[in-house]
Formats: sequence, C-alpha cells, structure tokens
Amino acid sequence: MYAIEMIDYGDVDVLVATQTATKPTIKSTQVLVKQYATAIDPYDVKFRQGLMGQDMAAPLIPGSSVAGEIVALGSEVTDFAIGDRVAASPHLNSYAEFVALGRKTVAKIPDNVSYAQAAALALGGQTGYQAITENLNSQAGESVLILGGAGSVGLTALQMAKLRGASDIYTTAVGAGVNFLKHFDSNLHVIDAHTEQLAKIIPDGVDVILDTLGHDSLKQALSILKPTGRLVSLVGDDDDVRVTHSYLKSNGRQLSDLLQLASEDKIKVIMSDIKPFNVENLKKFQMLKHIVGKLVLTFE
Repeated sequence: MYAIEMIDYGDVDVLVATQTATKPTIKSTQVLVKQYATAIDPYDVKFRQGLMGQDMAAPLIPGSSVAGEIVALGSEVTDFAIGDRVAASPHLNSYAEFVALGRKTVAKIPDNVSYAQAAALALGGQTGYQAITENLNSQAGESVLILGGAGSVGLTALQMAKLRGASDIYTTAVGAGVNFLKHFDSNLHVIDAHTEQLAKIIPDGVDVILDTLGHDSLKQALSILKPTGRLVSLVGDDDDVRVTHSYLKSNGRQLSDLLQLASEDKIKVIMSDIKPFNVENLKKFQMLKHIVGKLVLTFE
C-alpha cells in the first residue's frame, strides 16, 4: 500500500514515500480503515524531530489522525459496520492508505461532517475537549484561561469552556492569532502574549488554566491562578500542587461527542489549507509555523 515512512528522526527529508508498505492485519478488537483525510498536528512535527523521544525504531509510518471508511472488522467488534465513516487518533500509522484502529478509540462521523473536518478534530480537538471536560472538569461560573488559544487544542478548549458556562474566558495568542481570536468570538478576553502581562489583565486571578505552551508561560500563569484553582499542562510540569500534567488518551466516546457538537455547529472547525496526500505536501505542511487553522491532507 502507499504510505509515507519516516526513515529516521530529523528534518522533513526523513519523510519518504513508498508504494510497498505492508497493509495492516487487524486483531479481533480492531477495525481496518481506508483513509480519506489526515491532519498535521504539532505533535506530528515534534515526533518527527525526535522531541517526543526516539524509542520507536525507524523506519516507521508516522501520523496521528485518521478519518476514513471501515473496510474490515475484527471478530469481537459489534458496534461498527463495514462502510461506517469513522475518525480516531492513533499514536502512529495514519500516513498510509489503510490504518488498523482499536475499537475503543474510534468514533462515527456524522453525515454533515466532512472527512477533513473529522481529521482536523481527531487529535488537537479531542485533546482540548478532554482537557476541559475531564482533566480540568470546568464548571459553570468558573473563570478560565487558555494559554495558546489560536491553536487547534486551545480553540476547541475555548469553545468547550463557553459551552460549559464559564463566567469569563481569557486566552493568550501572538501575531495573527490575536486578531483571529478577537474576530472569532468578541466575548473572549484576548491577551497579546508579546505586549501584555497576565497579572495586569487578570488581577483577581482565574479558577482554571489550560497550558498548551509550557516554559515561561506556565510560570506566569501560576502567578494568577487562584489558591484553590486548577492548572493542567499538556507540555510542562511544575511542583506546584495545583498543577497536573496530562496528555491525550484517545477515547472514541469523547471524540463522538465532539464530532456531534461539530455537526450541530456548536464547535467550529477552522481550516487553513487542504491538499492531496503526498510526500511533497506533507513536507510543506510540516515546515509551516504559526498557522491559524488546520492543515489537512486528503486521500483520493
């Protein structure tokens, strides 16, 4: 089958197309999906660079978002059918024509949600959804700060915090992300991280913080977190008892809920560009920086 392999860790030149990748053989609890779209997420870029560790031996097929059609079912799979449109976020293997997925990670795609939109939500959107609804368990009436609100994780988190009744929603951004967020929702308190200080904008502090940036941003955020507040960081850690480090645990039920919200136009999916799946386009997309909206590759 056609796939894009990573022959080593490093720059984009380690990404190589192949026509002879082995088609996956599914286990009894898996489904086999024919790919129609995969998104480019910051995680994918960091993984290729080796910043997420280099324990996995190359060559391997990278990629972490799937949107396609089920073409085969494991013997224990009863809640899906051949022909179902589905999405998921596996750890690897999405840069290929066919992907094997554990049934518990898979969600059906509503009819009015495109494969590209589903792929765009599979990793980043699911992470933001999980952070707000589970890790932070944001409650109505609480004030919320999202560090890096213009990214795919942050944008979904902002929308989920609003749906759950947050009293005030603050977010940081830089460059084009600042104007984008101000126009995206005029009720957001958008803070330019390059020119404004959190402590001056939010003197009374906030109840809940989602950190998608780490480093100095995390330390600054802690200065305005209320004594009884909660902070979840996806990229950093701190010995403050209010801080929890978390990462996406792929969950088909949660992804299904998120896709339904997108179907009902309660969660908006912002696209930056959609191009055909090939190694040249993948390299170009992985080299782009500070893009507002998702980059998606579609399989013909």
